Amino acid sequence: MSRLITLILILITAIASFAQSQEIPLDEGWKAKRAMEVLVDGTVVSSSEFELYDWMEAVVPGTVLTTLLHNKKVPDPFFGLNNELIPDIYETGAEYYTFWFLNRFSLPELKKGEQLWLKFRGINYSANMFLNGKRINSDTHKGMFLREKYLITPFLENGGTNNLAVLVEPPDPVGHANGGQGGDGTIARSITMQFTAGWDWICPIRDRNTGIWDQVSLEITGPVDIRDPFVKPEVPEKRVPGGKQKPAFITISAELVNASDLSQEGKLIAKIGDRSWSVPANIKAGETITLEFDKIEIKNPKLWWPNGMGEANRNEVELGEANLYKLELSFKQKDIVSDSESFNFGLRQTSNYFDKEVGGRVFLINGQKVFIKGGNWIASDAMLRLSPERYEAEVRMHAEMNMNMIRIWGGAMPERPEFYEACDKYGLLVWQDFWVSGDCNGCWLDPRKKESQARRQAYPDDHSLFISSAIDQIKMLRNHPSLYMWCGGNEFPPPPDINEKLEKEIFPEYDETRYYVNESTSDSILRNTIGGNGDGPYGIQDPKRFFVTQSYPFNPELGSVGVPNVEAMRKMMAEEDLEPPQRDRANQVWRYHKYIGYGKYIEQLGEITGIEDFCKKAQLVNYEQYRALQEGFNAGMWDKYTGMLVWKNQNPWTSLRGQFYDVYLDQTGGFYGYMHGAEPLHIQLNLNDSSICIQNQTYFDANDLLVESELYDIHGSSIEKNSSEASVGANSYKVIRELFGNEKPDGFYFARLQLKDSKGKLLDENLYWLTGEDADWMELEGLKPANIEVGVTKDEDGSLSASIENTGDETAFFLRMKIADKKSGELMLPVFMDDNYFTLFPGEKRQIGIDLSHLKSDVMISEMQLEVAPWKGKTVIVGL
Repeated sequence: MSRLITLILILITAIASFAQSQEIPLDEGWKAKRAMEVLVDGTVVSSSEFELYDWMEAVVPGTVLTTLLHNKKVPDPFFGLNNELIPDIYETGAEYYTFWFLNRFSLPELKKGEQLWLKFRGINYSANMFLNGKRINSDTHKGMFLREKYLITPFLENGGTNNLAVLVEPPDPVGHANGGQGGDGTIARSITMQFTAGWDWICPIRDRNTGIWDQVSLEITGPVDIRDPFVKPEVPEKRVPGGKQKPAFITISAELVNASDLSQEGKLIAKIGDRSWSVPANIKAGETITLEFDKIEIKNPKLWWPNGMGEANRNEVELGEANLYKLELSFKQKDIVSDSESFNFGLRQTSNYFDKEVGGRVFLINGQKVFIKGGNWIASDAMLRLSPERYEAEVRMHAEMNMNMIRIWGGAMPERPEFYEACDKYGLLVWQDFWVSGDCNGCWLDPRKKESQARRQAYPDDHSLFISSAIDQIKMLRNHPSLYMWCGGNEFPPPPDINEKLEKEIFPEYDETRYYVNESTSDSILRNTIGGNGDGPYGIQDPKRFFVTQSYPFNPELGSVGVPNVEAMRKMMAEEDLEPPQRDRANQVWRYHKYIGYGKYIEQLGEITGIEDFCKKAQLVNYEQYRALQEGFNAGMWDKYTGMLVWKNQNPWTSLRGQFYDVYLDQTGGFYGYMHGAEPLHIQLNLNDSSICIQNQTYFDANDLLVESELYDIHGSSIEKNSSEASVGANSYKVIRELFGNEKPDGFYFARLQLKDSKGKLLDENLYWLTGEDADWMELEGLKPANIEVGVTKDEDGSLSASIENTGDETAFFLRMKIADKKSGELMLPVFMDDNYFTLFPGEKRQIGIDLSHLKSDVMISEMQLEVAPWKGKTVIVGL
């Protein structure tokens, strides 16, 4: 009852303030029941007389599986081998996961001329909707990636309770999860996400994510509804961040739908800041028209730039302050606003060209080349438990790592607007694949696939649904400045007729400003004589290899290891299953969670004494692996490479491979290693020839720099120190000098590189742990326990600063900081720190900023503690 009262009040407010039409989410009060247990049709289920017996509370937005999990009908599929206890849809038949969803809502009477719309942003897969005993949709909804908007005014119980019933059926076929990439491949016959049939990094999702998985809402408008507005930016000529800019231009357009049975006159008004423009319109009854404004000039514009490359550079302003404008659109009839929309957009120009000498495509923003540093994204959660807060935290992690691009992999989905809003904010370019993969769609022969390669190359079955879904998702996402390019599929293109229509008709009409490529490994993206085109490798590598063996000129996937910290391991499996693997040999639970081995690289650090020791050493390997990966590509910037995307940045479940942070949002050592390898103005060591190099990825020359290097023995005593002056041009890479002024040390040693400006301000720093030719990494076992002191201060803005000092005479190596609950010891996540897994030599002290702003609002800082653990020695705990 309280929920109905709340909804009524919201709707009254919406009607009273008709000039600001708004959406009212229908995300509460849903009930669900298996359809084969409901022996009546939708006209009865949606009637007021229908009584709810044994209906369960439903999760909407959500899936059948999340509803079952919420009601404790199934165990957590992400824990241990629990997923094996949940029936798979291929075995049960689609009926088992075909469900009715019911919502009863009330609203006051609509005024004359007002309309009520029911909006679905995503249903997987087929659905029929009923309201108050009548069917809403004349044609069955099909397709996971197709929005629906229904005029429900004629079906309303005006001023009373309304009964909305939705019958949701799974994709058909659902695919056999037989252990192949995408199972037997038949999941790709539908317009849906393919990884739900299982992959080499995830277990099968038992319901294939059937359900009302994305937002549902009500919207009140007048007779005219604004649809899919679009701001097309134009930033001519090459630009440089900052300073006064030459004008930019925008063209605004929008669809207008007359939902009434009378002609409607009015004007479409656009407002940006204190400027406004209008276009008159006369719309016939039931008609949809498109209006376009004349080109608008924006003087001295604030341009949108990728992360680390413009005003969003953290050295100039705070991270997450990319330049955005707000557009407000309204359709006004005399003094009454029929409908209004508002959204942010950015002023930037995308372009690209193929560098024949390098063999890779070069991507540009505002006329400037962008050396791509980024990675592949699957989904925020494999069961689609999505939220703006989690999107914000995950995207910020990518920005904190100094990445500038995220690729949305084709076996998943077009990402949601909330994801793109976070990318807009943090300056992350997005490469968006469509729902095609080489594995399911017939790139190669595969004995695990049910149908022939030729048959699979024609997937999906309904080509017209592919096109209508593509148009819809393009319209939904095209206003986001972060959306950089579209791709037909992962490692394989869509069928020829679809690809041709996309290339020659769809994008020219709906989104001509962006680059479209037919597949992720297309010859138009990468091509060279040493290996043709492709991606990979996947798995642990000798860090020196990244500097020696040339990869593809632009590599869309290059993957490696990803064991998380021990706290995550204990949350994802039982204690008896935490036995560390022997190299690549792991137990059944680790294999089920797709463990990829570390070869010799963990055991060479010393005897593994248990799961905590294994995870600690894994973080050291993660750190070195991902720093070397990025720095190897840095060393070939514009000479051998145009960019690289890591496979993968994150996992949507409790996986044991390819990630920079775990599913609980705790960063691994790889996160901070990559962060240190990807700074926009960066000093690094070539691990192959021991040369010190500077990469300047900014658009400004870096002059009068001081390059300092110092070598230390394992206990922190200085061996050798050198300094030199240097300058490096904008967007370039430069070799400065050799690391060693004298002979190379024989044993284990550290090399610290620092880059400073002419006033001595530290711009970048890197610390490497290295060995002579015959040295043993097990020398780390010879470290004595470190003595550290830790203090925490709270700034006026609520942020925290931790002071860590090495007060002993031994190296405090690879210090890990974490925030935990005082009582339970459980990690508080997500937390952002300026640095982690760092080293202090005797007498050294560091200040580390800590940001807790992404924690839940009901968490008290006084209930937390900071824990700092050295490689050897006692963990120091300080209350906050």
